[in-house]
Amino acid sequence: MEFIGFAIAMAVAYQALKGYKISKERTLLYLHLSFVLLGTGLLVDGLASLIALRAKLLVGLLLLYAIGYAVNFLAQLLAYSILAFAYFRQTRSISSQSLAATAVLSAFFFERNAIAEFILAILLVYITTQAAMNYSVSRSRNSLLVVGAFASLMLAHFFFMVFVLFPIFFPLAHIAQLFGFLLLLAMLLRVNQPS
Repeated sequence: MEFIGFAIAMAVAYQALKGYKISKERTLLYLHLSFVLLGTGLLVDGLASLIALRAKLLVGLLLLYAIGYAVNFLAQLLAYSILAFAYFRQTRSISSQSLAATAVLSAFFFERNAIAEFILAILLVYITTQAAMNYSVSRSRNSLLVVGAFASLMLAHFFFMVFVLFPIFFPLAHIAQLFGFLLLLAMLLRVNQPS
């Protein structure tokens, strides 16, 4: 699933960069940077998991898996922080010191756990709320796709939080994440379509 997510994230990043080059709108640049980070994190996590599964040593497997997840978590944290910063900049509602403090505190999580996923989900709650407010003003189909995408990503991280109690939520979380990526890709393809 991580490799599929990587491919979709890179397609989103490419389309966002393409849109940025055409329109020079900074939001698309932030989206590009965020999805490069998300894709990189997914790729590192996927490769680490794949290598760890092939390894015969249990200690190496756990260490490699932990490193892969840590890189993926930090990439997601940075990516969602960039997007939150873009919205914060529009609304001027929080300081950059708060974002830096969140990043430093979150750097201690090296395995999938509810607290780490909660931090990502909270960032996505803010991003989804801001996207919903933008949709309420513009009422455009593209804005609706953005709201749906971030709501899906937020739901994915809530699913990752509860999968420890209910394992069925793990594949559902990945599906929700991929769906969110696909919605953003659909929006970018619509925006980058020649008129």
